[in-house]
Amino acid sequence: MAKIDFAWELGGHTGHVTTLLPIARAMQARGHEVRFLLRDTKAGADLTGAADIPRQGAPTWVGPPIFPEPLNFGQILHNFGYHLPDAVRGLIGAWRERLAGSQAVIANVAPAAHLAARTLGIPSFEISQGFHVPPIGMPTPPLRDWEPAPRAALEAADRRVIDAVNGALAAYGAAALASIGEIFAGRALLLTYPELDIYPERGPAEYFGVPKSGEGSATPEWPAGRGPRVFGYLYNYYGGLAPLLDALRRADARVLMLCRGIDPALKAACADTSVRVTDEPMSASLLLPHADAVICHGSHQMTAQALLAGKPLLMLPTQLEQFLIMRRVVRFGAGLGIDPGAPHAEFGAALGELSGNQKYAMKAREFERRYAGHDRDRALGTIVARIESALS
Repeated sequence: MAKIDFAWELGGHTGHVTTLLPIARAMQARGHEVRFLLRDTKAGADLTGAADIPRQGAPTWVGPPIFPEPLNFGQILHNFGYHLPDAVRGLIGAWRERLAGSQAVIANVAPAAHLAARTLGIPSFEISQGFHVPPIGMPTPPLRDWEPAPRAALEAADRRVIDAVNGALAAYGAAALASIGEIFAGRALLLTYPELDIYPERGPAEYFGVPKSGEGSATPEWPAGRGPRVFGYLYNYYGGLAPLLDALRRADARVLMLCRGIDPALKAACADTSVRVTDEPMSASLLLPHADAVICHGSHQMTAQALLAGKPLLMLPTQLEQFLIMRRVVRFGAGLGIDPGAPHAEFGAALGELSGNQKYAMKAREFERRYAGHDRDRALGTIVARIESALS
């Protein structure tokens, strides 16, 4: 059996572990030795089955962001040191040390792990929802298509990254790359759907959809009340959390919401109301069928799960990837979104529109019907078979 490392290098929150966990558990069940190499070693530790997988810290670069509002993926990589030759060489060297003895790398947002795998001659796969796997081409596409994005600026960002990467690869005798997208060429397993892919210019691609993911086990009873049943998953630092909870209480919505580390005062304000806030991860797969709507930040996994269950969404993005997913869902017609920069968000109006206008639920059910034949367990099996084929 093989030794396989599961890597996460860039980004934050639990979603990266949630994405990798089902594949890691499947490979472990087949007798392979698996290990997590994580940017945050505590992330996802409370997910079912996660405790059975050893975890260590991943090599990362620490420095100030160059582009607070990046125009493309090349500028995103600048924010993680990929424009600096010394930083890229250091990252690849550190990953090579971590991967000593490994026979494959399965990554979710870990470009340096892929580059190290190239130099070691071992297979690697990027398990991605698409945001961090730009199309092959120069430059990588603009992310903010509603703002001016001079091609010269996009090309300059990509060129600095590629020059730094190729310099590091050359030191190990590895072939040069022509574009950032080539880091992932032949290695990407896209766990998304065309409707949610933020790169509509990607062209023909193989979409595996969303396999069943790691999730919590709690299945609390829905609170009593007259309003709609709402399943929620929010971050405790979301600036609109207090007025949102107030709007949900006034709507008498029956809410089950996961919000780890919520301010005790906010949680206390929901006591003895129809809004139940918990720190304990819940089983979305068991609770979503009984919900009328979902409130989340627009993470890919939660968004896809809601649509596969035929539930419309109210999305409250906190960062660019979530904002882009929100735009895709709004364009499809299965939900509403509130811009994170909105000074006075009308949560009550949004909730009323979502529950009162059936067009959103109809579009969500359309998505559900479209992929009703998608066997998520079979998709996971296909991914595992693809990885094992590369091992042999």
